[in-house]
Amino acid sequence: MQLSIITKTLGIEFPTDAAPDAQVAAICSPETAGANDIVFLADVRFAAEVEECAAGFVIVKRGRSIPGKVCLEVDDPYVGYAKVAQLFEKRMPSFEPGVSGSAFIDRAASLAPSVSVGPGTVVAANVTIGERCRIGGHCVIEKGCVIGDDCRIDSGAIIRYGTVIGNRVTIQSGAVIGSDGFGNARENGVFVRIPPFGNVIIHDDAEIGANTTIDRGNFNPTVIGKGVKLDNLIHIAHNVIVGDHSAMAAQTGISGSTRVGKRVMIGGQAGFVGHIEIGDDAFVGAKAGVSKSVEPKAMITGYPARDLMTMRRIEGAEAHLPQLLKDFRAVRKQLDELQTAINSINASGGKGPATEPT
Repeated sequence: MQLSIITKTLGIEFPTDAAPDAQVAAICSPETAGANDIVFLADVRFAAEVEECAAGFVIVKRGRSIPGKVCLEVDDPYVGYAKVAQLFEKRMPSFEPGVSGSAFIDRAASLAPSVSVGPGTVVAANVTIGERCRIGGHCVIEKGCVIGDDCRIDSGAIIRYGTVIGNRVTIQSGAVIGSDGFGNARENGVFVRIPPFGNVIIHDDAEIGANTTIDRGNFNPTVIGKGVKLDNLIHIAHNVIVGDHSAMAAQTGISGSTRVGKRVMIGGQAGFVGHIEIGDDAFVGAKAGVSKSVEPKAMITGYPARDLMTMRRIEGAEAHLPQLLKDFRAVRKQLDELQTAINSINASGGKGPATEPT
């Protein structure tokens, strides 16, 4: 790849110490990089490793220079790495281009000519799939779904009826989009199922991890905002709304009708009750149990979830509990001995212990 393409992607000037026709072979780790490869340095702890590696090109923080290498200076090397890595990503279909002969495409479905569909995939009636979408093998796309341009749906994903997906959306293997929500009434100890009538809407540039499930809404849709990143093994219940550019780590569970704001960061295994609101730019730590609404920009963690710094102090105090318990027992022993002495004085009429006259 031409170095000029990389510098244009990073939005920086072409380095003066590089050949005008310089080519970059690959983006690599320092351990495997060759002379024509590019690496990045986002953490000074790895500076020596990067300086000693064979890579001829390195993405560094603005103002930093590494002798013997062409340095591409940016404000945030990790973001620069992400942008350059996308240039080297292979975007070819997982199977042969075009529609596999073993796929079933309903005659009432509409697929753009540039769509690829893997073997064993089923596309139902009234489905619309946009340009350059890559559908893997053994996927199921049920009736009435609408999928935008440049989407990637990996093998084994299930897109249930009426789902609407924007452009450049990634849905990884095993994900189920549009499953029935956990809705039941109860009469005399017996559950009565509540059928859903809504759907799921996923906006542009969202990514849905492997084996993640998103339930359809009861009446209104369940909504995944623009640029949302969902890790593997996440559950989004019915009528949840996830705001633009929020992210959740694996095993997070969001109960029904909860609203997650924009740019919210959620750690792994966090759990949320239903019908609460998480404000914009909030941070929720791993394993947090969130039982009430969260203010914008708040930072919480723990079970039950509380202010982040309060929980850190609590956790710090817990480390001293064994010694505190030992000290408490020692003090209690001293108090018991003191109480025994006081009782002895009171029993002797306040004269103290009897002694022999000298």
